[in-house]
Amino acid sequence: MDLGDLLRKVEKNTPALKAAHARASMQRFMLRQAKSNYFGEIDAVARNSSYDADRLINPISYPAHLEPDLFAENQIGYGFSGRLPLDINGRIRARVQAADRKLEEALAREQEVRLKVLHTAADLYHDLEGVKAVEEAREKQLQALAAHVRVAGVAVEAGRIAPVEKLRLVADLESVRGKLAVLKGQEAGIRARLAALMGSESFRDQVQPVTGPCSMGGEINHSLDDRPDVHALEADRKAADAEVREVFASRLPDLHLTGNWMRNQGYDGAGDETWAVFVQLQVPLWDGGSRRAAVAKAEAGRDAAVYELADLKNRARADIASARADIVAAETGYRAAVASVAAAKETACIQSDRFGEGRLSAADLVDAEAALAAARSEKALALARWLQADDHLRLAVGLEPLAYVKPVGPSGQARHARQTR
Repeated sequence: MDLGDLLRKVEKNTPALKAAHARASMQRFMLRQAKSNYFGEIDAVARNSSYDADRLINPISYPAHLEPDLFAENQIGYGFSGRLPLDINGRIRARVQAADRKLEEALAREQEVRLKVLHTAADLYHDLEGVKAVEEAREKQLQALAAHVRVAGVAVEAGRIAPVEKLRLVADLESVRGKLAVLKGQEAGIRARLAALMGSESFRDQVQPVTGPCSMGGEINHSLDDRPDVHALEADRKAADAEVREVFASRLPDLHLTGNWMRNQGYDGAGDETWAVFVQLQVPLWDGGSRRAAVAKAEAGRDAAVYELADLKNRARADIASARADIVAAETGYRAAVASVAAAKETACIQSDRFGEGRLSAADLVDAEAALAAARSEKALALARWLQADDHLRLAVGLEPLAYVKPVGPSGQARHARQTR
């Protein structure tokens, strides 16, 4: 599994992204709920009315052809009632606009979570590549020390060097083995964190040590147009504007159209039908300052959203500038590490020859081998930092990691060619 495959698996299985998707779905239904207010509501009604007053069930006078109990004491009726709001104050429209902006914010937050998860996985993968490269450097140092121990044993038997020189080599050999064990522990920790992101119990795929620089992402647009967190706060500010209009509408007149249709049992089951339509205009007069305070609260929330957006944009610009500087520093550090490895390798070869000729102590040889291993380790780590710095710049501008290739359509074809080293 290469990094691109891993990122797609993380995107598909990570619980964090599934939770963000569920929150966006919840907001989508809230928007549907807000739009339903335009259409009012219709209810089915059934009622039973019992009367114990003669004036309600008996006629005022009795014509000769009518019975005394003109109406039944128990009246059962059923029908429908409806209510249709006439949005003259714009409250429903503002509520729908606020819900729409909240949905836009939720989708942007989902994208923000997605980018953070992908870049966290890419960072961990590059850390794992760096650890594997350091392990490889330590393995080479271990092999070199083992060979030197064998040479030192022959030299001690021949009387060319003192036994203490061999003991020094053996001690450093065991020290390198201990460092390798530490690296194995670091590798296990990184693999566990990658498995957690992937939603699996473990991650055991083989990862090759990073060996050389890959082609970077080329020229990147350094604007904030693609940052999902900026989009989220912009949507939040627009939602706050709509919420102010919604709350202010509560201080304006409200108009409703209501009606009902009923079928009543009537006397002796004969029954009758009645219907009624009402137009209700409600004008708020006094509520102790509650509506005024609600408007002030909504306006304060809108101001907070404006300032939070401005603060985020300032921090985002700083993130981009810092990421660009990190790329320059990482590339410079990698070039220096390459030169350091070349110099350390040449030095180690010279010292090894001198040790074989008996003109160098074991301490000096060990120092040379340790310097070579350290230079190789630093080269691997510098390369991992360079790859991470490039991805950090992409995160700062709202882009996926360089290795990410998004499938298009059911065929799973890639949008653009996969980056290779």
